[in-house]
Amino acid sequence: MLMSLSLVIGTMIGGGIYVLPTSLAPLGWNATLGWLICGAGALCLAASFRLLVDGTGEGIQHNIERVIGEIPGFLAIFAYFAAGFTSIAALVIAGGSIIVNLTGVEDGDFYGVAASLALLALITGVNLFSTRSAGRLQVASVAIKVVPLLLVVVTVAGLLLAGSVETKAVASAPINFDNIAAAVALTLFPLLGFEAATIPVNKIRNPRRNIPIAMIGGTIFVVVLYLLATTGLMVIMSSNEIAQSSSPVSDALTMVYGPVLGAVVALCIMVSVTGCANGLVLIGADCTYSMALRREVPLLFADTNQHGVPHWGVVLQAAGAAVLILLNSSRGMSGIFTFLALLTTGGVLIFYILGLVAVFKENRKPAHWPVLIGGLGFACFAVYGSGLETSLWVLALLVIGLLTRWFCRRSVNAVPAG
Repeated sequence: MLMSLSLVIGTMIGGGIYVLPTSLAPLGWNATLGWLICGAGALCLAASFRLLVDGTGEGIQHNIERVIGEIPGFLAIFAYFAAGFTSIAALVIAGGSIIVNLTGVEDGDFYGVAASLALLALITGVNLFSTRSAGRLQVASVAIKVVPLLLVVVTVAGLLLAGSVETKAVASAPINFDNIAAAVALTLFPLLGFEAATIPVNKIRNPRRNIPIAMIGGTIFVVVLYLLATTGLMVIMSSNEIAQSSSPVSDALTMVYGPVLGAVVALCIMVSVTGCANGLVLIGADCTYSMALRREVPLLFADTNQHGVPHWGVVLQAAGAAVLILLNSSRGMSGIFTFLALLTTGGVLIFYILGLVAVFKENRKPAHWPVLIGGLGFACFAVYGSGLETSLWVLALLVIGLLTRWFCRRSVNAVPAG
């Protein structure tokens, strides 16, 4: 259970939470409302997905397929798999940027890309060695990555108890529908990942018990931590200071404790980014493994190495992320991170909505309806907030997936019986 819980928490707490306050600062108190709405929506989704777990350990695609059919099951898992490419790329770019900032090299863009690719290679090697070694890295990274956020919470609590808190200026953005929608679209990205425990195939013990505990328990922990930490930043720094900071968590703690702790916090954030990317590579390999067993992607992705790892899936994830990094290396770091975050969100929302449709069809108890309706309403609201461009990109990726599935199935059917 510890490994599945750490997979959920480790996948949710990545690089987004440490960059996002800068984007949220101009929205003022709309950001707090965004966190509350996203937190409630994520809990509704986690509770809904709990109803879909059948205890076989076969993964989420199996559960969606058995309820609403093969095509929806494939679209759900392929959308999730495609979102992994963009998220891994964004995370290792963030990690590479931290490495460059810590070393202080001159040509930041060139060395940032090089450091990102080196970090991606390291994560790929860990996952190729074995799933269990990747899981141990996940447990260790979770213990480190929560430290900066917990330190913000503890610091603010200490300041409040000491009575030494001065009122900081909060952005005066009006609280209205559009601003709240913008905040929800931004806050959803760092909350993605509660479903991570439903992806691995036959790798979680006692899935009927451990998967729901990991999803709901991990989501509650992360939502509370995010809300306390991001609100705490507004106690230490003004909205204008947060908006101008490239690393608001590190800068806030530097203001209180000094530059040495700021550097330590930056290292912890890099561990957070690495741990999250590691979890996504692990999950993405299981996605390709599951699809290959169903002859929806080339069968070679069902091959495993001597350590029992579906190695071609790991290699594909790494190669796809590397291509994204190289193709977008000329863009500004914040611009590419924002685009990739929205694209990731759009892909995962397809996964959420199809999963909810399956839950609606299978669970007819009226007592479950409020949670299911809340989850579906939240997912649709998030689709609206993600924007038209993101939706079109996701649609294009789904078309590519369907064509790949058609070609693989056609190739299988064309082989004459032996």
